[in-house]
Parts: sequence; C-alpha cells; structure tokens
Amino acid sequence: MTTRLDVRDLPWRDTWRAARLLAQAYREGVIWDSIARIPAWRKQVALTLLYLAELVICRWEKGFLLAAVRGTRLDGVMICYRHGERPTPWWGWALRSIACVVAGPRAVVQGVRLSNDLDRLKPREPHVWYAVLGRRDDSPGVGYVLLRAGQQRADSLGLPGYLETSAGEEQVRINEMLGWTSRDHYVLRNGKVVRTMWRDCPVAS
Repeated sequence: MTTRLDVRDLPWRDTWRAARLLAQAYREGVIWDSIARIPAWRKQVALTLLYLAELVICRWEKGFLLAAVRGTRLDGVMICYRHGERPTPWWGWALRSIACVVAGPRAVVQGVRLSNDLDRLKPREPHVWYAVLGRRDDSPGVGYVLLRAGQQRADSLGLPGYLETSAGEEQVRINEMLGWTSRDHYVLRNGKVVRTMWRDCPVAS
C-alpha cells in the first residue's frame, strides 16, 4: 500500500535533509549546466551548501517552507518568500560564499551574471516568490501538489505569485492549468529557456 502524500511546513530538524534533496533534484538541471561543468561530487556539495543557505535565509525572512512527505520520507520541498525577494542579509552572503568556494570562480562569475539578469525580470509589485521547488526523482506529481499548497498559502495572504521555471513546455502547461500565465523568457548560454510566470490572486481580484 502506498503511503499518503502530505504537505506540511518543513520543520527545522529536516533542514539538512531538505538541502540534500534539493541538491539531488537540481544536480542535472539546465541552469547549472549553463553555469559551469564541474565534477559531480563538487556539484553535489556546492548545491547542498547553497540550498542549505537558502533554507536558512527563507526562515529569517519569514517566508514559508513546504515539505511533501510520505510517512517519514521527504519527497519534495518548496521555498517561498511572502514579500518577493528582499536584500540578502550579510550573513546570508557569508553562508552562500561557502558554496561558492566549492563551486569555483568560473561558476560563481556565471552564476552571479545569471542571477542579475533574472533579477531584472522580477516584478516590483508585492507578490509571493516561489523561489525553489524540488522533488525526488522517483516521486512524480509532488511538484504539482506542492505548487497547489503554495498557492493556497499565497491566496490566504491575498498576494499574487511569481516563479521561474526551466523545466520545459510541459511544466509551463501544467502551471497554466493552475492559473499561471507566461510573463517573460530568458535564454541560457546552453540555449535552454527559463520562463517567468505570474498568477493573480483570485481572492484579491
């Protein structure tokens, strides 16, 4: 019998486990592939440290972290900022710098350039930013469940939503079914496309 999938707030004790899951989910991602090619072990360590920093920063900024679990198994994680992206505190950059040392200078330069380019596409009006969503490879459908749960949280705050996806046209169509509309696009160095999407808050409209 398959254990039921539940979505709940990510507890502090699962922060490291969540960072490792996100690193696994994005280890073959098109965004990282466009930044730099480094050995698999360095990529895994750098991404784990990077997402560990993001999880801690999100808690500090009073965002919300959602976890999809089956029994005791963590199947997916989503990082959301309820006030969009705010300036990173100094200690946040210190945490990220550890991941940067592992990734190497070339990855850092390309990563900062990409981050700055995507920042220019971000909306200025108040919104919830769905910053990161990752799942286990053997758990399809978890992203859909997490996204719906995040939308419910955003609706309760009376805020629209913004996200970026590099998962391809199929994911864009799934998002559209959930009320999202395409906003802009950004072409990566490897030719892959990052789509930015917006969802109005039905409660506020």
